[in-house]
Amino acid sequence: MTTETATTEPPPDTARGTIVHPTGPDDVAVYRLYDAAGALLYVGASKDPVHRWADEHRHTHWWSQVASFDWTWHPSRKAARAIERDLLAAGGGRYNVHGTPRHGPNQLRQRAAARA
Repeated sequence: MTTETATTEPPPDTARGTIVHPTGPDDVAVYRLYDAAGALLYVGASKDPVHRWADEHRHTHWWSQVASFDWTWHPSRKAARAIERDLLAAGGGRYNVHGTPRHGPNQLRQRAAARA
């Protein structure tokens, strides 16, 4: 699969990174969010990463740590989910829970902390 990278200026309150545009209508992006030191904070998949980030921005305590990002498009949700699963199995991001060994008891602790 060939993708084209485009330079796009995100809004000032958005982290800087590389935006790769979709090549087909069924494409799904796998995105990675990093802190200022380059440590991986979060891995996700979405047909519209910017919209997803708007939701994460409102619901995550760690969003202010995001300093950069990248994403790549894949031809289907199945293909994107496979890439996402591989990244999560390799350690995932600091704040990924679902699909990682931290899923389960840690998720319950995070939900309880969010309600407090």
